[in-house]
Amino acid sequence: MIIRLCQLLLLIVLLIPGAIQAHAWLTLKIATTEYPPYASADMQHNGYINHIIAQALLETGVEVEFVVLPWEQAVAETLAGKYDALSYGYYVRAREDAFWHSDPVTTENLVFYASAQTGLRKWGQFDDLERYRMGVTGGYLYTDELADYIAIGQKVISAKSDLKNLQALVAGSIDVFPVDELTGWYLLQRDFTDSEREQIVLLAPIISTVTTHLLVPKGSRQSQLTLSLFNHGLRELTLQGKMSRFKRLLKEGFYQHPQKPVNYDRR
Repeated sequence: MIIRLCQLLLLIVLLIPGAIQAHAWLTLKIATTEYPPYASADMQHNGYINHIIAQALLETGVEVEFVVLPWEQAVAETLAGKYDALSYGYYVRAREDAFWHSDPVTTENLVFYASAQTGLRKWGQFDDLERYRMGVTGGYLYTDELADYIAIGQKVISAKSDLKNLQALVAGSIDVFPVDELTGWYLLQRDFTDSEREQIVLLAPIISTVTTHLLVPKGSRQSQLTLSLFNHGLRELTLQGKMSRFKRLLKEGFYQHPQKPVNYDRR
């Protein structure tokens, strides 16, 4: 019954596009976190991916209110029903009992950064890293395979943020750290000196290519409607050619901390 009602509401929305563009008929509260340049309260439109999410929902006449929280709190409070969705997460099978994954928003690379002092430059499988101290950010699942390794790892050290983990690499208190490739590069450029950056190396190959998603809690009464509206809006952005525009803005450095601009030409 709820699914049929959601389908009917979506059909009504699609039949009156002019009206919904003029006046929002629904406001969604979406929990998010600090994961620049994809998500950040300090950036234009709350960051690259949040910009896409807001615009996709606006295509269906829905406004978004983003609330920035630490990741673990954002997950818990979204599941508790305080927020309509969570921005954003990689596709991870372990999350499927609790969340619907939207259609993919973007595709990114997950990589390892390492302390230059380790001598590491390449890795082949997770067992190659078992003698090294691996920093992780609390609550992140990364990929299914990496999450399994972290769960049994003997030298896994959790920190509150990616920035804290990069600082730990420089300090020598961890040896390797998984992070989105662009986020790692961005934070190193924004918050570290040249000499500090020289102490960190990017390992080859990448861990995985991952897709990003809006996460919608399965326990919500309107979860199917939220998911359907977002997926429809995302398809509209793609058909209109706007997704390539967002990507161009990202590459041109549009999504920046106003007091700490980063030169994207160095990437």
